[in-house]
Amino acid sequence: MRYEKKLRKVFGKVNQMKKDKMRHYKYLLDHHREDREEMIDDMEGLRMGEYDNFYLDELSGYDNHPAEIATELYDMEHYMALKKLQMDEVKSIKHAEKKMKEGTYGICEHCGKEIDSKRLELLPQARLCIDCARNEERETISTKEQTMEKRPSEEQVIDAWQMNRDGVQNEALDDLMHYGSSTDIE
Repeated sequence: MRYEKKLRKVFGKVNQMKKDKMRHYKYLLDHHREDREEMIDDMEGLRMGEYDNFYLDELSGYDNHPAEIATELYDMEHYMALKKLQMDEVKSIKHAEKKMKEGTYGICEHCGKEIDSKRLELLPQARLCIDCARNEERETISTKEQTMEKRPSEEQVIDAWQMNRDGVQNEALDDLMHYGSSTDIE
């Protein structure tokens, strides 16, 4: 909120878009929101309703093959993720509508520059200009890569079975051939 007040002071009238353009973007936002809400309603009515009573209909889970249950679980998680994505889209559209009422719609939340009209045509709920969005995406990818580098210590134990007493991997067969197995003892 403080950032937006600063913008108003610095730029005077923050948003110089014409009223007809604002009406156009409002129309796009309304249209996108209605589409997303309709998708959410369809998901709740059609697919998600099946899973609400899935286990209540079954007398026993034992008659189902584990792969079938895994497929059902995967489908349920898939639809839940899609539903959450649509709900997040509705939330960002409502945020853009709020910014429109405040007079800060079309201004990058990071750098304060005006968001290109072509970007707003394709993504009317855009919060960031294209440059800031690219930077944010690079940072996200970098953070994910750093997280992947820091693996849990348990993985060292999991991989330890492949090592022999000297800490050298893949010499288990050599040890077996040299020392023999427990069945070779007389």
